[in-house]
Amino acid sequence: MDQDLPAKIEQISQLEGHDDRAWHVAWNPARPILASCSADKNVRLYNYSPSSPSEDSSLSFSHITTIPTGHAKTVRAIAWSPSGKTLATASFDSNIGIWAQEGEEESEGDALNASGEWECMSLLEGHETECKSVAYSSSGNLLASCSRDKTVWIWEAHPDYDFECMGVLMEHSQDVKCVAWHPTEEILASASYDDTIKLYIDDPQEDWFCFQTLTGHDSTVWTLAFSPDGRYLASGSDDCTIRIWERVQEHKWECVDVLEGHERSVYSISWGKGKGLDGSDAGSLGWLASTGGDGIINVWELGVGPNPKDPSKKSVTHKVIARISQAHDVHDVNCVVWCPRKGFEDLFATAGDDGLVRVWKVVPS
Repeated sequence: MDQDLPAKIEQISQLEGHDDRAWHVAWNPARPILASCSADKNVRLYNYSPSSPSEDSSLSFSHITTIPTGHAKTVRAIAWSPSGKTLATASFDSNIGIWAQEGEEESEGDALNASGEWECMSLLEGHETECKSVAYSSSGNLLASCSRDKTVWIWEAHPDYDFECMGVLMEHSQDVKCVAWHPTEEILASASYDDTIKLYIDDPQEDWFCFQTLTGHDSTVWTLAFSPDGRYLASGSDDCTIRIWERVQEHKWECVDVLEGHERSVYSISWGKGKGLDGSDAGSLGWLASTGGDGIINVWELGVGPNPKDPSKKSVTHKVIARISQAHDVHDVNCVVWCPRKGFEDLFATAGDDGLVRVWKVVPS
């Protein structure tokens, strides 16, 4: 059915080892490490490198180490700091773990072996119930977390893994599913079971506050992703759609496009720069990957083109360039994430209810 698409999604690697459903994956931004977390309470770290020196296209993945987190319940989400030296774990036990390697502060670059001991440097307590998502700001100075307790917390990272709570945001009326930071500014977005998205900034005189609520989805909003250039925000929902919101003023965002290509809930989206197929442009806004309860992965090319109704104006354009169904056999796919490292813009990973992590590459048809 998808033969006429310009690209296809090829599996590069299948990573086994979790004893229960795999919830989330995170690519280290600085080093060739992929992390995954699971209901088995463990975090697994994998290293990747070219399979052979001559072949740049093929990668081999190998398991480095498993971190038994000590969380009492499922590890639902993980996030690397921008430096790649610290990993945050969000758990259904309501706590957030901050992990690093002993001596990491002093080591330079890749000098430290990732298989060395990872230790819990700090445990952030405050949420009352399951923690659902965690994210570092682009500077690495701030960490956001959200929970079924309907709150979003913002923490400031100090030296020696000391974290200070800068704000508890109680704007949502239901379970908060996801937090995401703007790629360059300190703007935070959160998505909830109350069908809305909230946007927050820090008032220099006051505290963090919600400056806008985005409505339009008909059901739970599961997932958020800012565009690489920061001018757009994408949201994925239980209503099976993905909405694209544009920043039309400094503190105003509005819905400019709706993507329909899923039969069930959209649990996860990721927005990357993309890679031009056959030397062409990757779409001026990059590639958005989406997945969820239907087991389908769609890769959308997003751009800006003339508005069909008024060619003098510009509007967001979207097209599916690659798709695969039954990405994790009959199981839900919980997470999709593009690799953020230069040269790997066509690489992404998924985690599924089958306990597997799979790595995929977008290649021309």
